[in-house]
Amino acid sequence: MAEEQKKEERKRRRHATEAAGKIGPMVKATIGGTVKAREEGKSIAYAFIVCSYDEIIRAMDIVPVWTENYAGICGAKRDATRFLERAESLNFSRSLCTYALCGLGFDQWREELGEMPPDAPWGGQAKPDFMLSSGQILCDPRNKWYQAVQQYMPDVPIYNVGLPWPLYEDDIDVADVEDYYIKYIVEELRGLIKFLERQTGRKMDWDRLSELVDLGERTWNLIWETYELRRAVPTPMGTGDAMNTMVPMVFMLGTQEGYDFFLELNKELKDKIARKEGVVKDEKYRLLWGGGLPSWFALTDFNYFNSKGAVFPVETTYRMIEPIYRLNIPDTNDPIERLAWRWIRYWTYWYDKARKRPGSEPDVERLIQYIEDYQIDGIVMHEAFSCRTWHLGLIWQLNQLKKIYKPIPVLRLGSNRQKKGEKRELPSLILESDIVDISSYSEVDTRNRIDAFIETLEQTKKNNR
Repeated sequence: MAEEQKKEERKRRRHATEAAGKIGPMVKATIGGTVKAREEGKSIAYAFIVCSYDEIIRAMDIVPVWTENYAGICGAKRDATRFLERAESLNFSRSLCTYALCGLGFDQWREELGEMPPDAPWGGQAKPDFMLSSGQILCDPRNKWYQAVQQYMPDVPIYNVGLPWPLYEDDIDVADVEDYYIKYIVEELRGLIKFLERQTGRKMDWDRLSELVDLGERTWNLIWETYELRRAVPTPMGTGDAMNTMVPMVFMLGTQEGYDFFLELNKELKDKIARKEGVVKDEKYRLLWGGGLPSWFALTDFNYFNSKGAVFPVETTYRMIEPIYRLNIPDTNDPIERLAWRWIRYWTYWYDKARKRPGSEPDVERLIQYIEDYQIDGIVMHEAFSCRTWHLGLIWQLNQLKKIYKPIPVLRLGSNRQKKGEKRELPSLILESDIVDISSYSEVDTRNRIDAFIETLEQTKKNNR
């Protein structure tokens, strides 16, 4: 009976926007489309989120299978455990990225059976013709995941796109080394195109690629303008919805469908602002989701925050855009160079701003900007046990913010009344769980922590008056 009640609660997960409610059917259709594409003999590629080659594969009529997305779907449907356990039985450690483990377990099972595993979520993950890695400092599985799965699909070749992530150094001006990075990325992407041409037997249509890069850039600008509407008080959309609306941003870039989605969302948010309609009727606390992937099996936690009058008008997770016109990309008619400049300038966007604030860092500068722009009262972060590369620095970021806002780590409840002349307090909450491994999650413990955080927010508001 308790499990049935939880299923009903998940079905009742509320969306503040109509657009967010359309994402589930959209993703389901996309996954089903990859299975159909496999049956029709179309070229299929395993691909990663934020890979910089979105428009390239679209221009070559290659159907992407977003493997991280499918693992997230398995997690959201609370059906990842059997794939994780299968990967463990193959001697992969449960401490590895559970996106990768879920994918490895699924792919091995599919290849062993010669068909989809039984009751595969939304029809299953289609076998690819080739796999496109996206090596970054950010995430080891983006290099190693497809290499590991290749032992179950030895006939499927891999191409790794080595994308650099320029490190922030006090004594190095990124402008002095940009040309080196651009040359390197251009070579990597041109190498990818040659690989795809060999695999598909088709040549790149360069005019079409230019058109899709144009469309991708227009979509970037539209997304930024749309998300900026969330500054309104009350906010018309929260992070709970943004964890859905990110799908067209990171999986449908360079498609008219993705652009049209954000055009519709933009209009909806403007209409809600005009009606002064917010995520909740009585908006008491404005929170920043300051980092970390969410627990896809526990997105109803956002509704729990809402029930306490707390909303998330902004997040760093999956907000993968800055307006193109602010990136100051040099004029070039080469679509590959444009993709390279977009990549570098996005990742280095906050470098100059960080240098202007003594003791700041790019990631911290971004948090500071959002705190000020969105009138933030507190910060929530989520540390996923199996995603160490990204989540390791979250506590460090909070410690850096203490120098400016005196964040109160709620898990260590050390709140005292603010002394005259001190900077305002900014409470913080660190949630702990995983992205798809539900065994790491305790709803009771999570919501107890949220309750304590809300109490601290209320007391802090009184302190800051």
